[in-house]
Amino acid sequence: MIRLISTYTAFLGLLFLIFLTGGRTLHAQDRVIINQADQAEGITIDGESVRKILGNVILTTEEMVLETDSVYQYTERNLLTAFNIQIETENEMIWADTLYHNTELEISRLRGRVIVQSEENMMFSDSIDVDMETDIATFNVPVRFEDEDGTLIAQRGLYYQDVDSAVFRGDVQLSDTTQYIEADSLFMNREKDLYEMYGQVYANDYEDDVRFSGEYLYADSTGYRLLKEDAWLMEVSESKEDTTHLYADTIEITETDTVSYMDAFHDVRMWSSNFSAIADTANYRDDLDQFILRSSPKLWHERIQLSGPYTEAYMEDDNIRFLTSYPRPILVQEDSLTGRLHQMTGDTLNAYFQDGELDRLRMFNNTEIIFHQRDENDQPDGLIELISAGPSIMHFEQGEFDDFKAERSINGSYLPEDSTNINRQLDNFQWNPEQRPQRPQVQTPRLPPIPEERPFELPPRYLRYLENQQNSGNEDPTEEFEVDAETDDEF
Repeated sequence: MIRLISTYTAFLGLLFLIFLTGGRTLHAQDRVIINQADQAEGITIDGESVRKILGNVILTTEEMVLETDSVYQYTERNLLTAFNIQIETENEMIWADTLYHNTELEISRLRGRVIVQSEENMMFSDSIDVDMETDIATFNVPVRFEDEDGTLIAQRGLYYQDVDSAVFRGDVQLSDTTQYIEADSLFMNREKDLYEMYGQVYANDYEDDVRFSGEYLYADSTGYRLLKEDAWLMEVSESKEDTTHLYADTIEITETDTVSYMDAFHDVRMWSSNFSAIADTANYRDDLDQFILRSSPKLWHERIQLSGPYTEAYMEDDNIRFLTSYPRPILVQEDSLTGRLHQMTGDTLNAYFQDGELDRLRMFNNTEIIFHQRDENDQPDGLIELISAGPSIMHFEQGEFDDFKAERSINGSYLPEDSTNINRQLDNFQWNPEQRPQRPQVQTPRLPPIPEERPFELPPRYLRYLENQQNSGNEDPTEEFEVDAETDDEF
């Protein structure tokens, strides 16, 4: 996740502006030195006393260097204004067209082409308010953060230094080398590495080839992720040959160093090219490549529907390898030629697959079977009903029901072709093709890509700084200053 610049730290350099408090002179350690200026004088504007320093002004304190075209101090309003500024502190550089600072309320306002640069981040905005008493920085207009990996943009935001937290609102977008995320709003706490996103959340994880969306996303440093309200997740397999879609009211992901768990709750729908399913709850763990469906789930594979209270499946190479279901599940298969429905039920079902095709089925105890036959011309030819107190094994050929074998206490009968027999059903019969999930549409970002260009024309003083850095080989531009002001060189 892209790191958020510590705005409060960036603005510590602005504390130099409080160099007059109630007309009292600052102590020596708080002094502001005029290193350079073309003119410094006191004047009256509309009856108000104003102290001004003009022309190529350079002011310094122990903690910062300020370069500006001019500084005006309105003593009666406790207001100080500086124009076309550059501030350098130990950790940051700050540029803006205008700086307003209220020395009584300890509130600073930066306006017009504001840039804050640290070793790790850069920030761009046209307006930032900093309340030094509450340690809150407010962005009332669009803001852009950049680091070496990516970018964060939003329409507005707020940073609260005391708890190291930030809130961004309005078309929030984050993009770095590993992911892209967008939402209506973002809450983040850097110290806890905690992130919450609200409203029209969409994300693309490039590393794991996973996309997801919902109305709420929670993520923290433990590897826990929570996606809620119309949650959708799409994962592309490692072989790139299969895509799995998961829909649910809630999706939870927990990652450890050795295993990843994914749990989905309420109105769960799954779709892949090999199977689809619905359930109230689904659980998956990647080390076993196992998923579990609970609360009267239904699973479809080709022309087969499996219904049962609990179904557990194991995957291999993106295909189902083995599944079991109990208690008293029922498997129904539609005949590919006649459309009639073969039915199998028992206390427990085990199904074995080969290369993605159902190979054999084993029912344990109290087995019941309805098998529709075909004649030599592949026309309907009656059906067989079978009941066995013991287990039964059914074999499939290329996914089609081929033959079966029952053991112990067998009772069966053959019913000749007759219209009254076509729709015979077992007691727990279920066949619901209308509930089968269909291939979903792949969701895409609703917002345009994050622009590569900065949000405004870069200010001249910033461009000059870049040029000086390049020409001087990154030498310290604050190493020395010429003092040529025509007034005292110290406040």
